[in-house]
Formats: sequence, C-alpha cells, structure tokens
Amino acid sequence: MGAGGEGQQGAGVDALVVGGGISGLTTAWHLAKAGVDVELLEAAPRVGGSIVTHAEDGWLFELGPNTVLENNPYVGPLIEEAGLGPDKLVGAAAGKRRYLWKRGRLQPLPSGPISFLRTRLFSGEAKARVVREPFVRAPLDDREESVAEFVRRRLGREMLDYAVGPFVSGVYAGDPERLSVRWATAKIHALEKNHGSLVKGAFAKKKGPAPSGHMISIRQGLDALPARLAAGIPSVRTGAACRRVLRGDDGVFRLDTDDGTLTARRVVLAVPADAVARLLDEATNGDARLFDEMPYAPIVLAALGFRREDVAHPLDGFGFLAPRCESLRILGCLFPSSLFPGRAPPGHVALTAFAGGRTDPEIATWDDERVLHLVTSELSRALGTRGRPVAQHVRRWPRAIPQYEIGHGLFVERARALEARLPGLSVAGNVLGGVSVPDCIRNATLLAERLRTET
Repeated sequence: MGAGGEGQQGAGVDALVVGGGISGLTTAWHLAKAGVDVELLEAAPRVGGSIVTHAEDGWLFELGPNTVLENNPYVGPLIEEAGLGPDKLVGAAAGKRRYLWKRGRLQPLPSGPISFLRTRLFSGEAKARVVREPFVRAPLDDREESVAEFVRRRLGREMLDYAVGPFVSGVYAGDPERLSVRWATAKIHALEKNHGSLVKGAFAKKKGPAPSGHMISIRQGLDALPARLAAGIPSVRTGAACRRVLRGDDGVFRLDTDDGTLTARRVVLAVPADAVARLLDEATNGDARLFDEMPYAPIVLAALGFRREDVAHPLDGFGFLAPRCESLRILGCLFPSSLFPGRAPPGHVALTAFAGGRTDPEIATWDDERVLHLVTSELSRALGTRGRPVAQHVRRWPRAIPQYEIGHGLFVERARALEARLPGLSVAGNVLGGVSVPDCIRNATLLAERLRTET
C-alpha cells in the first residue's frame, strides 16, 4: 500500500480503521508510521475504548484494564516508539504473589513446583492428580471441550475450582463450563496437543528462552498510550459513528458515517462483534448477523481508596481471586498501590474490585450504592477493611469481554469467509483471537505489517 493520491480510482484514503480502542489505534499508528494514508473513526467522544484512567486528588484509578503483561515482543517496542518509554513502570516484586479466597480466608497461591507440593491450599489427592497428569491420555477424537471438561479430565475437580476456574474469571470473567479450551486457553490446549501432557509441556517450555513477563503500567496511567498513539495518526475522527460498510464493483469501500460518506481501498473493523454484524449486514446479505450471537461478559468495577490503617491485610501481592464455589460474590480484587507508585496519596491504599461476569451478570445492572455495599462488605471479610472508603468510583462495562465459548470457531470461519468475499476488509479487535491488551497489540501489529506489504 502506498501513500494516497494518484491511482486510487476514487478511494479517499488507502485505509480506514473503524474503532479507536487499542486494536484500532495500534493498527492505524503502525500504518501511518509506514507512510500509509490512513484515517481512524471512533464513535465515542474519546479514543482508548475500555482503557480508562481516572486521576484526582492524588489518586490514580484504572477503570478498565489495570495492568499490562509484557509477554510478547510487540508491547515494549510500541510503548517505546510512542515516546512513553521513560514513563513505563514495572510492577513491584510483590506482584508475583497472588492470593486465593478459600474457607473464609486468603491463602497464597503456590509460585512453583516446590511451593505447590508444600502448600495447604490443595489436598493430597489434588497434588497426586497433578503428579499423575503426564499419564493421562489425550482423547482420540477431536471433539471440542470446554475448559471445565478439559481440566476435570486431566487434573480433577479441585484444580478446576481452585486454580484454573479463578484464572478464567480473572482473564475472561467467564464460565469454564462454556469457554472453549481450544480458543479461550489456546496455550493450555497446545500443551496437550504438542506434548501429550500439561506437565511435560510446561517443563519443555522452561528449557527454552524465558519470556520477560513483566507486569507494567505507565506513570500517567494506561490511557496515556491510546492518547499518544492517536497523536501519531494524522487523521482521527472521534464522535464519528459508522453506519454501514459497502464495497463497490470498483473495489472501493464506501462507509456511511455521521460525517458523510468516506471511501477507502481497505477497511479494518476493530469494533465489537455486534458492530461487525450491523456494519456488514447489507454488504454480506445478512451473513454477518452471526456476530450478533457472540456472547459477552458484563463487568462492574469498583475502584476504592482507604486509609492504610483501615486495611488489616498487608496487601503484599498483586491481589486475590475468589473461586465461584466459595462464599464471596465478587470475582476478585487487585492491589494497585502495592504494584506501582503514584496510585494513592501518602498514607492511603488503592483497591480495585471486580464483580459480575458470565456466571453472575445481574450485578452489573445494580446501582452504585448496591454495588459499593456488596464490595465493601466482602472486602471487609477478605482484607479487614474498616469504615467507608475515602475515594470511590464505580464503572460498568455491559459488554466487557467477548467469550470464546464452545463453537467460537464458527465466528473465526465466518470472519475469514467475509474477508475473502470482500477483498480489502479485515475483521480485527478482540472478537476472534485474544482479549487482553497484549494480545490486541500483537494482533494489530501483525495485521498492520501484513496490510502495508500487500499490493
């Protein structure tokens, strides 16, 4: 793809990116950097999507993703090239410690094989199941399993309830009985497929180069990254909703927007699944409507600030998770002021609790007062908080995280079919393969590399 102008046959720009979340911004930023004539459209009045930072009176709360795991080779370079390298923060060493709520108290999760064998968090039978796991045969057929089915088969119910299940809640706010192990936890699925065993696969990976895996943030807050990326894209329109995408016989896409009709040779849809369905409905004769069926998990987040003396727990870790089979209704709580400086005024601590999800969506519909009552009462039990918080913010995300459930491959196949049918179209974002910020950055970077090399 070259710069716009001569030879465009009526196309206004080389590429239009619809959606100003981290996926769309990363794609458009890389294209612009490569000299591609690109424009980005975002329906909301701001870019960044679910990355929202609230800073006030010495507090800094992340009201969406709270941290970013630098676990692929695309995250760090993007931050550096966007000019935020000096502001990158690496999480404190205490962040390696994670807690789990079990039997009415928080217990540290084991951090390795030795601590796993010593921990009282898991029973002797559960530990024995892990030891025997390499001898569990993989199924002969290729039937798609849920995460729950897979873990019960290889590791047993206890490991599902107190290890993998909480992890799934932390990443997807999802239901392991419905999530697909092949799509939602692809790395775990690959261990069995490639090594015949999770344990064997884990040891094999340890022999290779170790990824950095640093938990990072940005001094000003994570939304500094979307703002910096947007500043590097020559044309960004916010408050510009796209209504439909059509492709003419001349190969040019026409997008009906609130600002009129825009044209481009290539279109990237980095939007939620329901928006994909709506935007492509006419161009695909209704075949895109399948995306309306993609499930999402709703989340309500409560960011709270307490005086340090009003929290009994040392907060010496990343946070805690609450298994669904235990007595807490919240999904878990993070300790951001234990991870990064500047998150709370002196003498205070910041906490971020999450509730709702695929298994308890009702909570995301509650009013602020009811949400805060639940969260503060449960944090009182788990962390020994006292009194009312001195700072509080509630944020609801009705469609927070797409769920890669059994049958998710149908969405992937349909997206690829639509792209083949409408050459120049790319379905991007987190609807197909990777819901985390690092996943989105990786996928968007690779997409931009592919687009700028295509003729």
